[in-house]
Order: sequence, then C-alpha cells, then structure tokens
Amino acid sequence: MFQSPEQVLSGLGRVGYLTDRKTATTIYRARAINKPVLLEGPAGAGKTELAQSVARAARAELLRLQCYQGINEEKAIGQFDKSLQELFVLLKTKSEGPCDWEQIRRDVTSRAFFLAGPLLAAIEQEERCVLLIDEIDKVDYAFEAVLLELLSAWTLSIPKMGTVRARTIPFVFMTSNQERRLGDPLRRRSFYPVVDHPTAEREAAIVKNKTPKASAATHRFIAGLAMALRSFNLEKPPSISEMNDVAQAMQLLGMDEILTAHKDIMLPLIVKTEGDRKRMLMKQAFEVIIHTAKKNADAMEAEEVRATIAAIEGQV
Repeated sequence: MFQSPEQVLSGLGRVGYLTDRKTATTIYRARAINKPVLLEGPAGAGKTELAQSVARAARAELLRLQCYQGINEEKAIGQFDKSLQELFVLLKTKSEGPCDWEQIRRDVTSRAFFLAGPLLAAIEQEERCVLLIDEIDKVDYAFEAVLLELLSAWTLSIPKMGTVRARTIPFVFMTSNQERRLGDPLRRRSFYPVVDHPTAEREAAIVKNKTPKASAATHRFIAGLAMALRSFNLEKPPSISEMNDVAQAMQLLGMDEILTAHKDIMLPLIVKTEGDRKRMLMKQAFEVIIHTAKKNADAMEAEEVRATIAAIEGQV
C-alpha cells in the first residue's frame, strides 16, 4: 500500500485529502504492522473521509460497516441463506436413493450457503482492502466484543460453520464521534490519532480544492467563517463538507464574501438545527459572526505576508 509516511502524505494529497505528517506517519505504521486505526474527534472533522481517501490513494477496495444502535452479528459478519438451504434440502430429499443427512447438514452449514457481511468479506479478499467501521460509538460493549477476535487474531468464529481465517488482513479504520467512551480492549488494539477540525490555513486549502476559481481572499473568508461558527457554541458546528457547500454556493451566486444583508439566503447553509437558527436570528448574532470571520481572514492574510517576507529574507 504505502512504503513511507511521505508516500502516505503525498497519496492523500493527490486524492484531495490534506493532513499533517503526524497523521500520515501513524497511518503508515499502522498499515505496516497490521494495526487498526481508531479515529476520534468531532462530527464532520473528516474521519470517514480520511479512511475513504486512504482507500483511493492506495487503489484498494473499500468495505464499509455503518454502525447504528441495535446492529447485530448478522449485519456485520453475515448469515446463512435460509431459502437456499431449504431448496437444497428439498432437492436432496427428492433425489433417488437414501439421504445422507449428516452430509446434508455439513453442506448446508458450509461457506457456500453463507451470505457474507462486511467483516467476513473484508478478510476473504484476494488483495488487501480498507475496512471502515463507521461511528462505532453508536454500538454497545457487546458488539465491541464481536470485533476483538477479528482485530486480535484476524479470524471470525461463525456458529455452525466454524472459524474463518483471514486470507488477507484488511487495513481497518474505526471512527467515533465520542458519543460514548469506547472500551479499553478495543483501544488497546488500535492506533489512536485524534482528528480535529483543521487549522484555518488547511481549511482554506481544502476549500480551494473544491472551488479553485474563487479568489484566495474568498478561501480565507470561508476558513475564517468556519472558525467563527465553531467558536459560537452552536448545537451543531459546521463540518468541513458543509463549509465546502457554503463556498460552492457563494461561487454559484457570484459572491466574494458574505455580508450581513445575506443572512436570509445563507442561514440554511450555515446552521442546521432550529436552536442554532434562533441563536443566529438574535440581535447582532449574525453580524458578529461575519465580523469575526473577516477578522480571522485578515489575520490569515497578514500571517501569509509575514511568512512570504521571512522566506524572501531567508533567501537573501
């Protein structure tokens, strides 16, 4: 997959995911020694996108298990095809000669009659894949225990069928929005990079990838707006993808920046809960956000100028 941290960093950049060398090094080491990666951080910070980008950068198949409350082993590992089992038994009983019921039992509980879920499919791949176990914090500790065998021995024990050993070891990513604390056994088996919202400079670069025709000032403004919104104590702070949506909407409307007069047309993109909408409609709230966004953008521009001057002086 990857031969060095630098190759991880460049590969992710090639597919449009911007990260730092620390995260790239963690991913490289986890891949090299077959360790799962547990990505924790706020919703919308890019955890799922990181796993998907690793798959794209490595040109590997991505298999995804989307977790939710009440998920069971059948959804994750798979289940026997009962209709096919019944049809097989019916055909055998109608065939000429006595039935070998013991052989029939072995046949209908074999792999040929089992419909694989994402976990089983991942370890049966001919070539190494990326397995994404998304939002694992939505499941309970009992389901976490199901994963421990896979992440420790790279096997799955399936009742009636037996133990399936991995043909290839998948590169496992688990994401958590920290809705609950995950168990220590799962943490112990994983590498643990925290994925937080990007710095303003990196967010501006991310937005630039989505709206390359927009000006650098617009990219800085969007990054400054993201910082302002995330510091405003919203029920649902905006994700990276939502700020990309704002940038694309601005480009569609021919806007270089958001003004206070744009409140009505921009609020549906900026806030996503009724509570946050009411907060933003309070006197001066939207105006404060826009003012703070401009200050953040100006600070970014000043920092870029200082960095450029320092680079020029260093070359003299």
